Amino acid sequence: MLASMNAIRIDTTIDEAVARAIPALRPLLGRHVELIALDVATPRAPALTVDEFLAKRIKLPKGLTPVSLDDMERAIEEGALGT
Repeated sequence: MLASMNAIRIDTTIDEAVARAIPALRPLLGRHVELIALDVATPRAPALTVDEFLAKRIKLPKGLTPVSLDDMERAIEEGALGT
């Protein structure tokens, strides 16, 4: 389940007051910027493990088998040789 992310977008020009309040923005002094503030306290969906990711892959229709790396390499070679 994905949680909705709370964000605030601010379209502004970095002036001296903003640069004093947020020193990391000083290099942008005088520039027109869009600042986006995200609520990092909002829980994120947990990252999937490799096994979970692979388990969620598209299921093949009956009669089709997975394509191996060897199969892909063989098809590339055949295509390159025109066979």
